[in-house]
Amino acid sequence: MDNKKIKIKFREYKEVLIFALGVALVAGIFTWQKQEKYEASLSLTVSRHGTQSAQDYKYDNYYAVKATDEFGNTVAGWFKTPEMTQTIFKKSGFQFNSQSLDSLKKRFQAAKISPNLVEVRFPAKDELTAKILAEAVVDAVSEKVSLLNTVSSQGISFAVMGSEPVVVENNLAVWWNVLAGFL
Repeated sequence: MDNKKIKIKFREYKEVLIFALGVALVAGIFTWQKQEKYEASLSLTVSRHGTQSAQDYKYDNYYAVKATDEFGNTVAGWFKTPEMTQTIFKKSGFQFNSQSLDSLKKRFQAAKISPNLVEVRFPAKDELTAKILAEAVVDAVSEKVSLLNTVSSQGISFAVMGSEPVVVENNLAVWWNVLAGFL
């Protein structure tokens, strides 16, 4: 295409292009205002306290690792429930206005990385909020674990330790929404 045809097409579709730029601008501003600007990652280490005494055989803690692996699945599963999100926000002292149960379930996302390591990711408005929420996550999980430990009839108990959260600024979402608005 030569320049003349391009200019004709541009004039012909000028209103559409201006509208697309306007929508992209509004999408970018809306995302920038509404998004939580930081993302945090917290590692939870799950370990087992004590062992059952067996006089006949020892399997080099195979069953302890297996139990820790299964319990890691349980810890990751807790974060798929709205109740966990509600507990975390109560412990942090922050208000979370949820539109639905699904938004509560998706607020904190946990994934089991290894048999004894669970990573929890969540958004936050600033670094301080992320750190407070991370402390509330560790408190909520520790409380659930201690409750399970007290009702255990076999004397086997677990412990969960939280690490220092990693907090990063998240600006990429704005540009993706601007591009989506333009398209």
